[in-house]
Order: sequence, then structure tokens, then C-alpha cells
Amino acid sequence: MPGSIRLIIGLLLCFGLMNWGSAAVRSPQDWVSQTAALISQAKEQGVIYLNTRDNKAKDIAKKNLEKAEKQLKDYVKKQNDCEKCFELLAETYLYRAYFGFSKDYDNCVETAQKGLQLFPNNHRLALLKGYAHYNCEEYDQALRALNRYVVTTTDDEATKAQARQVQNTCQDKFLTNWNRQANFYQSKESRIEGFNSQTNRLEVVFQITPEYELNLGSQGFAAITQQKPPYNDPEIQTYLQTLVDKLVAKNPGSNFAYKVTVINSPEVNAVTPPGHIIVYTGLLAFAENESELAAVMSHELAHNYAHHQGRAAIKEFTARSIAGAILQAVNPQGAIQQTIAQLSATIGLNLIMRAYSRFEEKEADHYGAHILYNAGYDPTAFSMVFAKMYKMSPKQPIKFLSTHPPVPDRAAYMIDYVEAFPIGSTEVKTDSAEFKQIKSKVMALMPSATQQKAPGKGVIPPLLK
Repeated sequence: MPGSIRLIIGLLLCFGLMNWGSAAVRSPQDWVSQTAALISQAKEQGVIYLNTRDNKAKDIAKKNLEKAEKQLKDYVKKQNDCEKCFELLAETYLYRAYFGFSKDYDNCVETAQKGLQLFPNNHRLALLKGYAHYNCEEYDQALRALNRYVVTTTDDEATKAQARQVQNTCQDKFLTNWNRQANFYQSKESRIEGFNSQTNRLEVVFQITPEYELNLGSQGFAAITQQKPPYNDPEIQTYLQTLVDKLVAKNPGSNFAYKVTVINSPEVNAVTPPGHIIVYTGLLAFAENESELAAVMSHELAHNYAHHQGRAAIKEFTARSIAGAILQAVNPQGAIQQTIAQLSATIGLNLIMRAYSRFEEKEADHYGAHILYNAGYDPTAFSMVFAKMYKMSPKQPIKFLSTHPPVPDRAAYMIDYVEAFPIGSTEVKTDSAEFKQIKSKVMALMPSATQQKAPGKGVIPPLLK
């Protein structure tokens, strides 16, 4: 090999070894600091982009975040005990979503949650998770994360003050914006629209109204009370009506005046067709205190606040190809009204008596917690009721609970959900003398479950010889 070539190879090897050596001795702290600087620059450029729409700033921010994400993901795969890496990766995902470089905050939430499982006292991960949930309008989850941050943080006062401001805003929104169906009758979810070829525009051909929902409620009430006639006791009736009026008065928006009906049955159940609340005496006997009774009734009211019957009607009509009939009709208004009139006679009762879906039950659980809290009761009564009912009948769920979702899951997510309520800062009610008096009266009506069998009943084995 000529000397000049050997010299060149030697220099290249020397240069390569020098570079390898510098990379090998570079400490993790240095590498993390460089990545953090990359993310910090991306944040600055991203803010500039949002304020000025400067594409150059956008490109810098996007490239820096992409580079940081790749480096952090690769490192975490090899070294999953790097606490700072989880912080930086969650921060990267937060900025990517905030600046519009990714469609949602799911990666940020997922990374922060995984990091918190490994490092439960990491306040930065809790903060990032809280901000991500807040930006998604998931206020209950944001509050839980921000509460965790406040408890564990060692940040400076300015950072803590900003977090507390977001926390306070989040609390207000959680308590006031819970009913997402408050304007149901003005929403697209409440109606069916069809294209009118004569006017060349979309027109409303069917609209859910309070009157329509009340008609559904009347059908359901008639069917239930036909099978199990109402129990006439003015004292029980008056107590329950007063309780319902209290719940509704603090939660306007259901659009119905509710009439309470009592059924004397050991079944632990309550049903709320629009305009009615049917309470089984078994529920009164089962509830430990007034807040537990109010929790069940709030849940049932919540189905009406969420307009589950009306929303289900729209889905049912659409599923039966009404939308197609609208498009083909020469006179869409007349055709659809005739079709709906025919179907209403057959599906109206089914809408009331059907089992609620998993989504509907969860929505009613959340809405019910707000109805209960706003009326002055302890919302933790929800999880208490679920736990008691499951313990009472784990293999055959009580009718009120349905099977969607499974009872243990409902108890678990309600425990999490009610953490967002400021229970410690306000006085909440648990029980009343009136409830105890009514329960005592109802217990006398219940068949005894502890009566002993008469001697000699059943069989015994033959005498042993």
C-alpha cells in the first residue's frame, strides 16, 4: 500500500476514533440538556409562528420537535428509567399539538401517564398532562392532574401561579359546562334534514320537541304502571316529590315537570320516562341515606337532561332508511311525517323500555353527579351506591345498573370523576330525618329476608348404622 494512502487512512481512523470518543464520553446530562434546548427553541419559534404566521419560524419549530421526538423515543426504548426523558417527550408532544403539527394531545397524555406510573411524584408530568386535558376540554381529568401537580410541585411561584389560574378556570368550566345537551333542540342531533329538490336546499323534515319526548314518556309510564300499579301513600309521595323538585330546581334545562309515582316492589329500581319518575319501594329500603337515594334519582334524571330518548329516536328513524326516503320523495315534508307517524307507533315504547348503551350510562353517571352536587348533596354517593349494589348482587346486576358498563368499572371511574368537585370547600348534605322516617315506614312493607324456616322442613340423610 503506498505511503500516501496509508497516511490518509490513518488520519480518517484517527478522526473517527476522536469523534467516537467524544460521543462516548458525552454524559447523559449533556445529551438531555441539548435536547431540552432544542425543544425550548422550538417553543419560541412556534409562538412566533402563531403570532405572525411566519413560515420560517414554523419550519424551525416543526423540525426541532420532530428531531427531539425521534431522539427521545429512541433513548427511552433503550433506557426507560430516564425520568427527564419522559418529561421532555411529553413536552414535545404537547407543543406539537398546540402548534398544530399533530391532530390531538393523545401522545402527550399517554406519555405523561406512563411516566407518572414510573415516577409518581414527578410534578412536571402532572402539569403537562393537566394542560393537555385542559386544551381538549376534558376538565375533570385536567383538574385531577393539576391537583396532583399542586401537591407535588417545587416550581417557582410564577409557574405555580399560572398553573393555579388554569386550575381555577378549569374548575369553573367543569362546574358550569357539564350539560353538553343544554341546547339540544337547536342542535343538528335533534332533527333530520333532507334536500328539497323543489327549493334546492336542505330543510328540517323532522324535529324532536319537548312534546314529542313527553309523548314517549307517557307511553313508557302507561306500560310500566300497567304491569305494576302505583302504590298510593301520600307521605312517601310527598317526600319523593319534594326531593325531585329540589334536584330539578338547582339544575334547570330538562324542560319537563316531573311527577313522582311510587311502586310497592322489593326491586331496587327507579325509571324516568320523560315527565315521570317511577320509584320502587325497594330502592328506598336499599338506600343507606338520602344522598344515595338522590344519587340514583339524579342518574335517572340525567338520562332526560341528555335527551337519550330523543337522540335514540333520531338514530332509529335514520337506521330504518328514512334518510333515503327523504331524498327520493317529491314532497319530503309530507312523506317523512307520514313515515315517522307510522314508526312512532311501533318504536316509541321500545325507545323507553330499551337498555341504555355504555356511552349513555356513562354520560348519565357524569351528568347525575353534577345534578346531585348542584342540589347540595355529596357526589361521592354515586360510587358508594355502585359498590353496594355490586356487593349485593355481583353475578346478576340490578336492573337500574343495567350492564353497561360493568358495575366495578362504573364505581372506579366515578371515584375518579368526583375528585374534580370542590367538595371540601362547600357544605354537602348526606342524610335527613325525613328520609329516615320514610325508610322506616317502607321497611315495614318489605318481605323479611331473615325469617327462619320452620323445623322439619327439607330432608336429612338416613340414620347411620
